[in-house]
Amino acid sequence: MSLTDAQLNELYDKQALHDNLMLYARGADRHDRELMKSTYWHDSFDDHGSYVGNGHGWADAAMTWHDKIHSCSHHISNVLSEIDGNRAKRESMFICVVPFKEPEVTMFQAGRYRDLCEKRDGVWKILHRTCIWDWIDVRPINSDWDVVNVPRVSHWGAWHPEDPIYLDWVDSPATEFSR
Repeated sequence: MSLTDAQLNELYDKQALHDNLMLYARGADRHDRELMKSTYWHDSFDDHGSYVGNGHGWADAAMTWHDKIHSCSHHISNVLSEIDGNRAKRESMFICVVPFKEPEVTMFQAGRYRDLCEKRDGVWKILHRTCIWDWIDVRPINSDWDVVNVPRVSHWGAWHPEDPIYLDWVDSPATEFSR
């Protein structure tokens, strides 16, 4: 089976749209404002409910939450992109887990992103995003690491640029990180 140029271009564009989502999640989770902004066009619009305005402004607003939380973890799935020329309608589902410092609770959020993306000069970014909330659950934090047997000397995530994902990659995974 051979793919046509049109089919290959569509696969390439869908991968670029998926990468845009993953970079958004990394930017939000690692407290990387510039990376998060890079997923939106400068003239974009974002409606997260608690924030309605420019996408770059949403990145700025999201960073203010990070003083109140220990970490943030977005899990994005069920990505469906419908491409029409240089525009794409994209739907994706998210689950976001956020442990707060005070009060000591963990917030679980789930919903969907309804995105209109646009390709300019060969680059796909968000032009318009609506965050559709499906549910939110808040629970007390349970940090009993003995239950899950995760050693406290494990490799823990951190904000940008200290997070291990930003370290230079080396040939031997056994020596990659120092504790």
